[in-house]
Amino acid sequence: MADVFYGVAGHPVSHSLSPVLINIVAQYVSNQTKSAPKFNVKQTDLVSAEQIQDALAWGYVKSTPEPINWDLTGAPFGKFRNKALMQKVLEATAEITQSIDGLVEEKPSHVPTNLPFNLKIELPTKSFPEEVWLNLTSPLKHQLKSPAVVDFNDSSLIESVNALRWDGFGWWSTNVDGSGVARVAQYFGVGITNGAILGIIGGGGAARSTARTWQKLGGKVLNLGGKRDLDNYDWFDSEISSEKRCDVLINFDDDTIPSDVKVTGFVMNASYQMLEGDHTDRVSAITNQVVDGRWLLSAQHLECWRQLWAPHAANLLPSLDLLVSMLVTAESVLASYS
Repeated sequence: MADVFYGVAGHPVSHSLSPVLINIVAQYVSNQTKSAPKFNVKQTDLVSAEQIQDALAWGYVKSTPEPINWDLTGAPFGKFRNKALMQKVLEATAEITQSIDGLVEEKPSHVPTNLPFNLKIELPTKSFPEEVWLNLTSPLKHQLKSPAVVDFNDSSLIESVNALRWDGFGWWSTNVDGSGVARVAQYFGVGITNGAILGIIGGGGAARSTARTWQKLGGKVLNLGGKRDLDNYDWFDSEISSEKRCDVLINFDDDTIPSDVKVTGFVMNASYQMLEGDHTDRVSAITNQVVDGRWLLSAQHLECWRQLWAPHAANLLPSLDLLVSMLVTAESVLASYS
């Protein structure tokens, strides 16, 4: 059994749903078969950090100097309330074996199973007794630049890291933002390898990862501007179009949809907002025409497991739609006790 110490680092992080995902996926994988690898989430933390060294320090000491309250419960991790409510979440999600009615059924895929990360990197083929897993968010993604960290999936090239693993001897790192976007597009039937056009607004770490991955899969990327410019990077080749037309649009700067852009497929939100209402209201929020950020978050989380944290358990992971279903159920459970 692997004892997993998990943290989400950045600023702010109090709203993060990743602590829910790590617990329900660990439970799901561990319960698949008697011979399945077992993952015990020993500790979960929200790490408020604006410097990468503070995030890495958590990985070594596994504690935070000033625990912050989690928005979903109003209590810091390690306290009784969070432990009790997470147990309620695990009890509820353990009973879910099918995705929520109304989610789009998976269409025939045109995206290769192996998304483009560096296959030459030889990761451990099993979990260690103690694992440290870390997700990075803004403003930390671009700060990790060290030859002591083994990275793949073009993390160094795009200057963005959002997932780390400590194996007891050293750090491994990657970026799964782009792989997550590709998985969501795959789920909704977008043929990236056929040259599907992705319209991107923004040029930050997530945008760079997405542009790089989309192009490596054979798709085209239309740079629609934003706070930072993708054209500043030598590896990026923007699609030239007489009109602003794309199959999928994702805005990494905010949730606005430019009126002069024609989207023939769907719009994907890069972020997510807290939901209100009962379970039915919450389901409606993730099944409307704009793809909610929970799809992307869930896909990215699965890619962390698949690519970095436990690739030997990749065939035991829940499907994307099942994980989204469990996440919405988990949020409903937590909301019922707020």
